[in-house]
Amino acid sequence: MSRATVSFVLNERSRTRVPISEETRQKVMEAARQLGYQPNVLAQSLKAGSSQAIGFLIPALHNPHYWDVLDGAEEEITARGYHLILVVSNLNPEREQQALHSLLRRRLDGMILMPTFMDMFPEELKAARERSIPVVFTTPAEGMDWVFPNMRSGAEQLMDHLLGLGHRRIGFINGVARPNLAQTRLDIYLEKIKTSGLAECAELIRCCGHHVEDGYQEARALLDLPNPPTAIWAINDLLATGALRAIHERGLRMPEEVALAGFDNIAFAQQLYPPLTTVQMPARELGGRAAEILFERMENPDLPPMQEMLPTRLIVRQSTCGDKAAR
Repeated sequence: MSRATVSFVLNERSRTRVPISEETRQKVMEAARQLGYQPNVLAQSLKAGSSQAIGFLIPALHNPHYWDVLDGAEEEITARGYHLILVVSNLNPEREQQALHSLLRRRLDGMILMPTFMDMFPEELKAARERSIPVVFTTPAEGMDWVFPNMRSGAEQLMDHLLGLGHRRIGFINGVARPNLAQTRLDIYLEKIKTSGLAECAELIRCCGHHVEDGYQEARALLDLPNPPTAIWAINDLLATGALRAIHERGLRMPEEVALAGFDNIAFAQQLYPPLTTVQMPARELGGRAAEILFERMENPDLPPMQEMLPTRLIVRQSTCGDKAAR
């Protein structure tokens, strides 16, 4: 058996380039399996002019919301015959810059970016444009392709829900790596307080880190106030989980003595006790749609910027409405 025959079979060209029998093909494949042969992907990509690889930057691994976005993107990318190269910024600007450099050094067909510090790295974004690497953002980016959930709509629904239940002192736990990441939610909180004729109360707004423990500590601080809130809104479900622990430790009944809400609707939000009222963020759809837009851009580089806002919706559970909550 000639080396050329083996090469044609292993590079999956035998069916179209030369007439090689199925028996011969099977013999080559069986020998390759026994020898543990793996094709040189880099060499193949150089020949084909495509790496079949998509880079993906996510902010952190500790938040299941990001897992869901990644899951949606990975499913679409794999279905197209591509593979995914993941980098993580850990919500740290230096790490994010290093992650972007790592992606730019690779031979990629495109990138999906979930940046936290996008405005800090114009040179990296310029480098991507100059190399004509298709990029899709999961946050609004001027002149670029992006897809993003409608934060404003979800926040409005949640505040209307809490105010509609009669709450007049609503605590707000604002735990993010950068203040602007939750700015829309904070703006809606303040707008709704004002339009309801309530006085803005600085002691009810607690700024903190982005881990479960931070939610716990800030909920404790709110509950220690001389006039504590009757409802607490944490800007994501992880922080709300910490707040839930603080409420349980005080022996307070939910929602009768204090109501609690989160944001994202991560998988275990429904498994908490009581199940958590939250806002459904279309995380898997966000990842999947970002991948779809990326492939559209790869196939049609001259398309105008594709920019899409995905809907969000309130999920009412027992942490705010007791037995009357929708399930």
